[in-house]
Amino acid sequence: MIPYLEVPPLSLGPITIQPFGALVITGCFVGYFVSRWYAGQLGLMRNDFTYLVSLVLAAGFILSHLVDMALYYPEELLLHPLSLLSVGSSMSSYGGFIGAAAGAIIYLKRKGRPVLPYSDALVMGLAAGWFFGRMGCSITHDHPGLPSDFFLAVQYPDMPRHDLGLYEWLFTIFLLIFLFSIRAWRLPPGSLTGILCVLYAPVRFMLDFLRVGDRLYLGFTPGQYFSVLFFGIGLWLLTKSVTLRGEKRS
Repeated sequence: MIPYLEVPPLSLGPITIQPFGALVITGCFVGYFVSRWYAGQLGLMRNDFTYLVSLVLAAGFILSHLVDMALYYPEELLLHPLSLLSVGSSMSSYGGFIGAAAGAIIYLKRKGRPVLPYSDALVMGLAAGWFFGRMGCSITHDHPGLPSDFFLAVQYPDMPRHDLGLYEWLFTIFLLIFLFSIRAWRLPPGSLTGILCVLYAPVRFMLDFLRVGDRLYLGFTPGQYFSVLFFGIGLWLLTKSVTLRGEKRS
């Protein structure tokens, strides 16, 4: 059983630094530099990434909040429409992914850049930044799950529970090790993006069964429906990458 530990805010005079916010900001910067670095490894235009990552982050945060409010708190949205302006108050991971993808595709299409290679570079940055974001969820314990006596359960103030933020943080460690291990294989464009989708979707689908109080649609959470969608997208991307490799060899 893991003890329930809280990291207090850091006060620097009139400034109070919240652990979660500090880790999210750290993740954004680390993600930017890793994306830019990997873009250089792929021979892409690294200068594109200053604006590209900014657009991806902005679109990701905005749609993350919009999707969360629309699918998880529709009644509150109807009663308080201006809650849509409180970006950051509640977020959906998949909403963020969709917003980030939309922002990236719009930018790359306008610039005439190939989408799939840039997507792979962004995915490397996402994995690195995700590590810090989910670390923030772990130390704030903001994703409590069902009661459990599992050895990785956290002793919440009321009872031992699954900590879904912790579980996803552990997943990001595996993901980082795996992606950095295969990056030298020079896979066809889109492969890393497809691999991330295929690896994460089943994990998230299963973890959502452990969530507490989530809105259900026909017995499943919005995250589970998105998981099915993303798994399909991942398979499509991997199939496409295999086809591209076959065409190059022929």
